[in-house]
Amino acid sequence: MKTITATDAQASLSKLIEQVNKDNKIIEIINETDRVVMMSREHYEGLQETLHLLSQSGFKSDFDQSVKEADQGYTDSFEHVLVSLSSSHFPRT
Repeated sequence: MKTITATDAQASLSKLIEQVNKDNKIIEIINETDRVVMMSREHYEGLQETLHLLSQSGFKSDFDQSVKEADQGYTDSFEHVLVSLSSSHFPRT
């Protein structure tokens, strides 16, 4: 993570905003006593979504089990999953 002073950040704020959005990297901005980070909105929203998912009961264990099964070769094709979801959530009448 790149670290810059608040003075330097202030002098080139527009350029920093463009850089953060273009490179999708986090920049740490510091002064004598404090530290903050600058990140793109997209990056921030992704972190919020990850935190939300990880806060859901059972998500981590279900995810870990899915990764383990995939590593062992137990996977379904996209088409199979799509058909399965379509028939279970949207029954034909």
